[in-house]
Amino acid sequence: MVVPFDRSVKREELRGIPKIALTHLKCIPTAALQTFAKPSNVRLVKSFLSNDRSWAYLSMLLISVCTVALGVWARLYNLGFPPRILWDERYFPAMANKYLQGVYQFDLHPPLGKFIIAIGISMLGNEPLGWRIMPTLFGLALLPLAALLGWYCLKEKVGAMLVATFFAAETIFIVHSRIGVMDIFVVFFVLAAFLTALRAESNRQVIFSSVLLGLAVAVKWAAFPVSVPVGYVLWRKGLLRPFVGGLWISAVVYVAVVYIGALITITANPIQAWVWAWNWHVDAARKVTAVIPHTWASPWWSWPIMLRPIRFYYVVNANGLLQVVAAIGNPLIWWSSTLAVLASIFDIARKAVARKLSADDPIIPIVLGYAFLLAPWMAGTRIPYIYNYLPIYPFAILALVYWLCKIWNRSSRGPWVVVGFTACVVALTVFFLPLVLAIPMNEDDLMRRVWIDYWFYYEKPVPGSGCLVANPTKLCPQ
Repeated sequence: MVVPFDRSVKREELRGIPKIALTHLKCIPTAALQTFAKPSNVRLVKSFLSNDRSWAYLSMLLISVCTVALGVWARLYNLGFPPRILWDERYFPAMANKYLQGVYQFDLHPPLGKFIIAIGISMLGNEPLGWRIMPTLFGLALLPLAALLGWYCLKEKVGAMLVATFFAAETIFIVHSRIGVMDIFVVFFVLAAFLTALRAESNRQVIFSSVLLGLAVAVKWAAFPVSVPVGYVLWRKGLLRPFVGGLWISAVVYVAVVYIGALITITANPIQAWVWAWNWHVDAARKVTAVIPHTWASPWWSWPIMLRPIRFYYVVNANGLLQVVAAIGNPLIWWSSTLAVLASIFDIARKAVARKLSADDPIIPIVLGYAFLLAPWMAGTRIPYIYNYLPIYPFAILALVYWLCKIWNRSSRGPWVVVGFTACVVALTVFFLPLVLAIPMNEDDLMRRVWIDYWFYYEKPVPGSGCLVANPTKLCPQ
């Protein structure tokens, strides 16, 4: 659709209209440009039941509603099980509880994630349910956040439904919403910062992105590169200068969190707390690049192909059935989103060479988010894990939905292709849920879900884990 130029509009009437909005008056297709226009200049969705009453659309709506309900149930089901420490619950809930007691324990990460976990412990006690309740609440909050992100980024009702559906169905998000670790907090704050940039209409609203960026970094430093896609979106809106000028707000939020942590656990003396905060940064920066081999570790290049998920829990119950908790993604979403990122990079390059690339195409900040959040891991020496991919992965999902929206709008059969794809995604989620929720199963059922040995076996470390040695047991603890 093309917006015609209205010659009756006087030059005086155009003053005060943002530059990005004026592009609509130059006979340029609106599909790309409307993404970064002010929300007040774009007709919002009045109802997901209006306009489109096709069977494909109604089928998509039904699948989305059912999948979100499934995702909510999966995040809440038997949350206190297993009633034991899983993976890094040996660290972060323990540190959170020490903050409540005013006792210090060194950690490479800033304290906000532990503060959040401590809220759950203070309400429900220092036990598995108390450790996990706050990650669960953040995991649930991700679902409406994902729907809003799909709408404001892609401006497609189907896009909003698909993003919410994929977040609800993605098993690795379900796992990390059910365990007392901090990665789901990083995902939430990273996406919230990106969403507020997409919604920003004025200099004052840019402050929200700055605050959320500071909160994201106050959980893990690795969240900072989200400032690139946030800055790009705000640049296209003419709001980059207040964002860059307001980065001091992000810094103040971050420093305040670290400083409060020092006052709680180190000293009530404000000067000594400042000195400790500085020394902690120096010490943490020195140790963050440490090379520590681990059999479940996985280098950055293995994340897009989901080569090495992490097995958190594996027991044989009293009935002789197996119960497993594995941080494994939905293979169809995961691998398709990786292909979508590659297709997006190729498409951007092709259009740039042909000089047909619109700077307001939503795929640009999506790819920027993916690339810049991944880049530090490519250059770093630290041996990482697949959970480090979690703040990056949502941008791959957005790229996947971007291309699915194109398929939906391309032909009469396109919507049914998307519906069929989404139905397969949900079916795979149901298939893999026993690996996520520790639902009892026999060995044959387990092996049907272990498609690659790297997914399950401790004895199968991947290249880059530091454990490919003759006898890894001493070097690489389980």
